[in-house]
Amino acid sequence: MAEKMETDRVRERVYVVADSIYSPLGFSTKENMKRVSESISAIKRVDNPDIYSVPFNGAKVSEDAHIINELSLSFTTLERRILFAIEDAAFGCGASLDTLVKEKTRLLYATTKANISLIKDGVADLPPELFPGESAERINRYLGLKSAPLVLSNACISGVNALITAARLIEHSHYDNVIVVGADEMTRFVVSGFEAFHSISPTICRPYDASRDGLSLGEAVGVVILSHKREYSTEIDPIVIEGGAVTNDANHLSAPSRTGDGLGTAMLKALESGHLSASQIDFINAHGTSTSYNDEMESKAIHLASLSSAPVQSLKPYWGHTLGASGVVESIASFWQIRDSRLLGTMGYQEQGVSMELKVTSKDVPMELNRCMKSASGFGGCNAAIVFARESAVIKSAASKSGVGREPQNEWQELSRFVLKGEGDFDDVIRARYKELGMKDIKFFKMDNLSKAGVIATASLLRDYDMEESRNPFDYGFFIANSSSSLDTDIRHQNEILIKGDTNVSPAIFVYTLPNILMGESAIRFKFQGENTFFVTTQQRRGEIMDELMILAGESTLKVAVIGWCEFFDGRYDIDLKLCKRD
Repeated sequence: MAEKMETDRVRERVYVVADSIYSPLGFSTKENMKRVSESISAIKRVDNPDIYSVPFNGAKVSEDAHIINELSLSFTTLERRILFAIEDAAFGCGASLDTLVKEKTRLLYATTKANISLIKDGVADLPPELFPGESAERINRYLGLKSAPLVLSNACISGVNALITAARLIEHSHYDNVIVVGADEMTRFVVSGFEAFHSISPTICRPYDASRDGLSLGEAVGVVILSHKREYSTEIDPIVIEGGAVTNDANHLSAPSRTGDGLGTAMLKALESGHLSASQIDFINAHGTSTSYNDEMESKAIHLASLSSAPVQSLKPYWGHTLGASGVVESIASFWQIRDSRLLGTMGYQEQGVSMELKVTSKDVPMELNRCMKSASGFGGCNAAIVFARESAVIKSAASKSGVGREPQNEWQELSRFVLKGEGDFDDVIRARYKELGMKDIKFFKMDNLSKAGVIATASLLRDYDMEESRNPFDYGFFIANSSSSLDTDIRHQNEILIKGDTNVSPAIFVYTLPNILMGESAIRFKFQGENTFFVTTQQRRGEIMDELMILAGESTLKVAVIGWCEFFDGRYDIDLKLCKRD
């Protein structure tokens, strides 16, 4: 990290001091929530061959020429949207952007594919801003922030995961403020992949309904400014982050667990981290993608966490599934509902379509709301849950008072280390390692190279480690980073689009266009169901992120973790992973 972190465990209260939504429904939170309260959906027919060769339904920004000005012409469309949303959020904050810049303020950028649209015309010449870490640096420099930016890319839980990570940075006094950005675009790259899974609905998605037939894609930017300084909020009773947790199903790369144990445990751990009971949750803003397996899994997870008495909603019929932005955008909508004492209905819902009964309604309901749980799930088996509340509700809960935190965690003990670096000979090297480990894994050679690197490294680290049969798999997890994200496989997917057309791409390749899949592959094989988070930075910050990953993992509840760097791009590989343990 840019600043040396202290190990003090005193817990600062984390306030939501400003927010903004940039989407097809409007360019501020106020505009977006006005249209949502009027039951207006952004999902419409998209007839644009640059996005997909066949018309489909999605939520696409129709015109954003207003964000192009002399200062931002050098930025990509997504970067301009991000800067616009950050400035809009800062306008509604009790502190100016100039003030935030002078303080210990950090940019935390959550994204699934970032500037992947830059790859659309070919792959021979890759601009630097195609790399998420480089793009974050560009935004950071424009804002004038002194601390290095941090990119979190954990599939569709990225936004919620980022809010959890940001809250921890403030809770333990590492930073005064964190600007959390969740952002993704609707691109041919992404649409072709989801269409390959036959998962896009021909209409507006209908979460939890018996007639649901797939998701609706969207694009958006969500910005939340968090601070420990209450005076930066303009609200009389500001929203506070109480707790959160991340888990893994360790079950399947592209389908959620049939039992719901991964997400259910994330919800239970989120309650535990906030010293809360299930009865204190007033409503659940769920992931609710409207796919058959996701909604069914969520119903089981909610019951597993004893939250079945809480009303459940999905707001994806308004914005569509905005990937890495979804967790931030939908969290902002949850803040709005708490402040407005109005529970939004799930648009299009008519008849229950999940096996475990949920309290879902299509109608908005005026009611006092003090506390919300927001959940998310994604490819690679990842899950996240976070709890938001009015400060007045937090004060009433004695166990959640400022100054009360988790027990101090012991320092990590390094048990083993795996280092492998080279260029051009990866296939031979990895086959030799596979043979040396005595692996008999029929699916191993179907993986992309980044995942092969991660699985071989993890297997090597665990070779002499005694995995007790009685262990709790939720105590085991991953904190991993690199600089290229999944760009090596992104190029393979894009080549398929160029050669075969966007209607004939392989879902087996598309699923690997997410860097966190390497953790999912290892989680399945070694039953690591605890926190798993993937970060992206620049190559120049490799040393910094290696140190920071140890600290970030230290803020989790993991007892055993694989921590470090795992890179594969254009034939070059660089792996430096540690197996660490603490009591």
